[in-house]
Amino acid sequence: MVERGLALIMLALLGACSSTADLRKAELSELAAWLPGTYVNGARELAFVPIYAPFISDNVFFTEESSTQGGRRVLSQRVIAFEVVDKQIVQASYAFAEPGRWRAGLYNPDLFKGLMEQDLKVQAGCEMLWVKDVDAGKFAGANDRKQCRASRASGALAFLEVRAELTPDDFARAERYYNAGGRLLSGSEDDELERWRKSE
Repeated sequence: MVERGLALIMLALLGACSSTADLRKAELSELAAWLPGTYVNGARELAFVPIYAPFISDNVFFTEESSTQGGRRVLSQRVIAFEVVDKQIVQASYAFAEPGRWRAGLYNPDLFKGLMEQDLKVQAGCEMLWVKDVDAGKFAGANDRKQCRASRASGALAFLEVRAELTPDDFARAERYYNAGGRLLSGSEDDELERWRKSE
């Protein structure tokens, strides 16, 4: 009788784990449907384009930030990928080994069909975890800054904290750099996120 009871408990736990994983996969599908498009903040644009890179994930995006003031100028480019890992939605970020090769990627996503593992450098330790806030109708993501070391504009390494939000109509983010002692080096001192409105 005890063995049967334990077996039933184990089956219930396995069922709960399976349903949680299925829920996260459904949420990831929703996030991946919301994200693509171009977002505008004043004279800057932020674009997310789905690309084919199955060696990374089924949910991979090329993202490019540009300035539209005085002619279009690319400010940053990278690849981000989403996956359900241990029943959590995890975003990994990648820099290009040769950024110049992918300059036309925004207007020609087929270019990324030639993308290979050696073309990307993962930002190890900078993974973001995303959760869905059903009541607020948004996804929220954040990383663990203690694990994320990244280069600042000056080239010096620092601990990077990234937070973001996504709705069907806008994207918001905040990036702050800290030194090893926890002192803010750059980024806003308040908790406000920079908001971008979807234009298409």
